[in-house]
Amino acid sequence: MPLQYINEMLGLPELEIHEILSIGENEVHLRAYPTARLQPCPICHSEHFVKREGKNTPRKIRHLSLFGKKSYLHVPALRLSCSRCRIGFVWAYYFVGPKQRYSRLFRNQTVEQALGSTAAHSAKMQETPASTVQRMHQDAIPAESERLVQQAWNEAKQMEGLVLGIDDFAIKKGHTYNTGIHNLRGETMLDLLAGRKLEDLRAYARQHPEFLGLQPKAVVMDLAKGYHTWINECFPKAIRIADRFHVHGYVIEAVQAVRKSVQLLLTPKAKEMLKRHHRLLNPQAETLPEQELSMLHTLLGYSSLLRSVWEWKESFSRWYDYSANVSLAQIGFNRWCQQGTQIDHEAVRSALKTMRNWEEEIVNYHRCRWTNATVEGRHNRIKAYQRRHYFTRNRDCYKAGILIECNRHKLSG
Repeated sequence: MPLQYINEMLGLPELEIHEILSIGENEVHLRAYPTARLQPCPICHSEHFVKREGKNTPRKIRHLSLFGKKSYLHVPALRLSCSRCRIGFVWAYYFVGPKQRYSRLFRNQTVEQALGSTAAHSAKMQETPASTVQRMHQDAIPAESERLVQQAWNEAKQMEGLVLGIDDFAIKKGHTYNTGIHNLRGETMLDLLAGRKLEDLRAYARQHPEFLGLQPKAVVMDLAKGYHTWINECFPKAIRIADRFHVHGYVIEAVQAVRKSVQLLLTPKAKEMLKRHHRLLNPQAETLPEQELSMLHTLLGYSSLLRSVWEWKESFSRWYDYSANVSLAQIGFNRWCQQGTQIDHEAVRSALKTMRNWEEEIVNYHRCRWTNATVEGRHNRIKAYQRRHYFTRNRDCYKAGILIECNRHKLSG
């Protein structure tokens, strides 16, 4: 292959390939020289007083693969001097940093692979020491995280009809939690703060005035009182929406509580059948295939109480889907609550009490139809990241890694 085509494939306009030193089974070694004769002085930025003083041992730089083989560039370490400034300096290559053995393009590719998997996996693909890839990864994370987060915040500040999502996820379930702040309309994660208690949230707002500078139209949360108090303090004009799927979870819990109490009164065969297929009670009937729908009707035939609470749950799903406006939603919600009062079970009464306490926030869904569904999906990615990186102990690296994981697919480029 002519050398000029190799120059184009390498994508390094500052270099010109002079010869192919060797081609092995897995490696290609190329000798290259700078296309320019001189380089400006780093102090006076002029070439008029610069001259060459010789060269040191050539530098061996690992670059991107060529035809599935590892490529190495052998470039001269040219010594230069400026008679005007009376200094000596070494030729600075733009494709590789000073005192580095890996080109910038190679480092970028390696870090990109490590962001989506692990440093060990990227090292195996690149046939590079894992410690080297880990160091590249750690060096790249702060700058990449800052770039993506700044881009996400700029988008949120300029967005009309901004909708925020607030939700927590566990570091160690039952012990420590993080709270994520998400731009639902922009599909980005804005920030991550430690804890989920009200004092933690208030401290974050005091330390981050840019958060208070946002103008959200609505904020979607679960039914944690601390979140609603905090958002009401920060954004009193925003619509506070109780997340649909968190709210629906209370109704499903009531259905399962009734199922467990009914189960105790059934014959052993019916009890075993109901316990085995209890998850069929959770989704909407219209989403089930024909075979599972037939089994569901069999389960509901075991108890009139179970059927009535299941119908109550189905009515709640239809209320969410078919309420045309807020006025009709308010009427439908009261009708649904009235339907629940006719079911004589403690779990249903407890769920209804929760629903009436949060009636305004639940009905607000019909003012601005947003949920935290994308946030829950993002939590799965965060958990996968935590497992891959074995719960990184450095808080800054942990936070930066999660922000990159949640934003890079949307804001890359």
